[in-house]
Amino acid sequence: MARKHITLMIISTVPDMFAEHYFFIKNVFPDLKEICLNHDIELEYLDLFYSMTEEEFNTCRSIPKYFTSIDSDRTFYICFRGQKLGCIPTHEDVDKATIQKYPELVDYIGDMSFTELTVMHAIHPFEKIENGEVKKLPPVKHSLFYFRDDKYLDELSDSQREIYTCKPDCDDQFVQDLKLAMAKDLVVHNKREFDELKDNMANINVRKYKGIWDDNINFLDLLYGYTHEYARLTNQSVDDLADFYTKLSFSNTNGGFADFECEGKPFKDVMIEDFLNELKLEFPENFN
Repeated sequence: MARKHITLMIISTVPDMFAEHYFFIKNVFPDLKEICLNHDIELEYLDLFYSMTEEEFNTCRSIPKYFTSIDSDRTFYICFRGQKLGCIPTHEDVDKATIQKYPELVDYIGDMSFTELTVMHAIHPFEKIENGEVKKLPPVKHSLFYFRDDKYLDELSDSQREIYTCKPDCDDQFVQDLKLAMAKDLVVHNKREFDELKDNMANINVRKYKGIWDDNINFLDLLYGYTHEYARLTNQSVDDLADFYTKLSFSNTNGGFADFECEGKPFKDVMIEDFLNELKLEFPENFN
């Protein structure tokens, strides 16, 4: 049997989800990779945010980069969502070539954040025009969504909230909460729709989890740890990746998530179980 190869892609808002990314790459991914190797499956990890070049980051050209990455392997996809909506691109942020390739984007630019647009492209993909032909892309086969409980916000100071919630100069809180709820409902709606289809064209798994807050942790230490671990895993230069987070500026970086739990269980165990279940559905012949 030939060894299978898949790329596990991860997307979320930044920088509020770097603790989850660090937790995943340090505690979960190594076990997933070993499980896959034991069943003749080669597993790679791709952080869509870090897949951008500095130029793409500075010029808000993440949409074509994200879409292209997802289109390269529409098998597995992980998304973390917290209490941050993320930046909403304007028509000036999306170049003409991207609109020509994905014309349906014009209906959503100005209303959806970068993260939402990427999620939609994964689970309810836009039509793609390539060489003059219209292609209907299939949804990602296995999507794992994890929504973080908001109770930890009660423990945060106003300055700490700068990282984990929308900026004060955004729309009022009610509007932001509504937009975030709609973003999460997009996922739930598609899950309900796919669950009702007899051919089971795609699996969407949605979980709620909570983070354990610790004021003795420094946010930048988590970011530093993740960046170095990701650079090591992907054979990239730490200095190149560090260019992203050195541009981040917050008045208070004290405090971070020390651990996570999901439905009364260790988050690591839940995520491994979720991924293993999807692996068995995708490659049943490898688990006989």
